[in-house]
Amino acid sequence: MTKIEIEQAVIASFKQVITNSGKSYDGTVDTNTPIMGSESPFDSIDLVTFIVALEQMIEDDWSFSVTLADDRAMSQTISPFKTIGTISDYIELLIKEQQ
Repeated sequence: MTKIEIEQAVIASFKQVITNSGKSYDGTVDTNTPIMGSESPFDSIDLVTFIVALEQMIEDDWSFSVTLADDRAMSQTISPFKTIGTISDYIELLIKEQQ
């Protein structure tokens, strides 16, 4: 699994959560798109839905079991939930550790 594949999967999950929540996001969806904070279109329920969807997608598509919201993630200096790029980087790290 490449970095680009991870980013594409994260972007697809982001768009799916936005669509399913009935919200819209007019900005460009790329690695700089915020997934947490005041500039994010997500509320707390959307964020949880997004995280669960990503964990499930990783397991279903790539046969890796990861937990994205744990003590390790919460203790990072830069939150892995800041942007699509930061969560993609974190997913890549978790998968590399399992290989």
